[in-house]
Amino acid sequence: MSDIDLDTNDLNNEDNMINSPPMGNREDILNGPIVSTIFKLAWPIMIGNTMQVVYNLADTFWLGKLGAEAVAALSVGFPLVFLMVSIGAGLTIAGTTLVAQYMGAGDEEMTNKVTGQIFLVVGTIAIVLAGFGVYFNRAVLQLMGAPANILGDASAYLNIIFAGIPFMFVFFIFSALLRGYGDTKTPMKLMVFSTLLNIIIDPLLIFGVGSIPQLGVKGAAFATIFSRAVAGIIGLYILFSGKKGLTLSLRSLKPNFKVIKKILVIGFPSAAEQSIIALGMTFLMSIVSQFGTLVVAAYGIGSRILSVVMLPSRGFATATTTMVGQNLGADKVNRAEKSAWISTGIILVVLTLLAVVFNLFPRTIISIFNSNPEVIEIGVSFLRIVGFSFGFLGVRFILGGSFRGAGNTVVAMILAIIALWGIRLPLAQYLSINLSWGTNGIWWGMFLSNFVTAIIAAFWFKRGGWKEKVVNN
Repeated sequence: MSDIDLDTNDLNNEDNMINSPPMGNREDILNGPIVSTIFKLAWPIMIGNTMQVVYNLADTFWLGKLGAEAVAALSVGFPLVFLMVSIGAGLTIAGTTLVAQYMGAGDEEMTNKVTGQIFLVVGTIAIVLAGFGVYFNRAVLQLMGAPANILGDASAYLNIIFAGIPFMFVFFIFSALLRGYGDTKTPMKLMVFSTLLNIIIDPLLIFGVGSIPQLGVKGAAFATIFSRAVAGIIGLYILFSGKKGLTLSLRSLKPNFKVIKKILVIGFPSAAEQSIIALGMTFLMSIVSQFGTLVVAAYGIGSRILSVVMLPSRGFATATTTMVGQNLGADKVNRAEKSAWISTGIILVVLTLLAVVFNLFPRTIISIFNSNPEVIEIGVSFLRIVGFSFGFLGVRFILGGSFRGAGNTVVAMILAIIALWGIRLPLAQYLSINLSWGTNGIWWGMFLSNFVTAIIAAFWFKRGGWKEKVVNN
């Protein structure tokens, strides 16, 4: 009997499952009303993602009290942090997929075995990335052209962040595994706790209080790592105790190379996808920057609005990953497909309605962030052109989540490559500069990339090649 294709003919299996802790939302996911189950899974994820935005804003807010150089030191290193976080988040998607499918199949033993192997693989990679980041970050910052007056602070900040990456990854792993299990509330609660803790200790470490010295930029880094570490340790306790159903044990951490191979096959395309997106957005900013500071400001405002608008999409996409994964694991292929299309329909309608609102009141919305008349006019064009593609971007998010639930992470990666490197970047460059459309050319490049990739994703999903699950039972 192989470890990856575990024989599940144990006659006492059902009794064992009944006596174990509640299995997430498995019954609802496999048999309950699809719409209400999707909402039940999605809303905690949306709150958790909102907390991530608050997390980042808190550091920027408090460092802003020290001056522009402190904020610049934080900002210049953000692409490196985002890249490393993207790799970790991408790899943990393998945990969501495998746990979801084994849960759907009712295979508790393999579900727990995957839990241990995910920690082993992603934890090892986290340590390697930490070492790489601490050793090379200063050189990379210099290659990026970081100003000399903030290089020291930026490198000091990154040294602490990279040294603490293993703690950050522990929380990522915990969240991904619980979501695949069908429990999205517990990761949300820990994320809220971690964010509040960060907000409280940020000013104490940045400005100093009592016997705590003023640490400045380094204080923000220590606050981030400490609050993440506390959440990660609580997550580890929950897993080792088995209180939420999933159980992590020292025995499950013993290397199982068949499971590890499965994790890498599923996880690396997702990590590559996240990295490709991060790199693509950096290149897009270089195109935007050619049109001056006011355009950069308007694009920044539009991007912030877009990030908030896409919070429902990210929540629904992760919920759909769980729905598709568990139903495929239970051999309920039709329900898996129906769940994906329902989620897609909901997000298309919601984001299209939001686009209508943005097009009715674009100046009011942009002026909340900036009062400069030129910035407002440029921002209005962004909302009026890009806004009506929000729904299509949401469609790609949801169907990408569906492919991940099925273990087809390569498809999701290819869609990201097509969207950014095949359509958005070439069109933004060609329309804005070669055809002299100016900033509207960039916005139309964004619109067309969202529209075309939504159509491609829908056709690809409709073909049904994703319907073969990646686990055996």
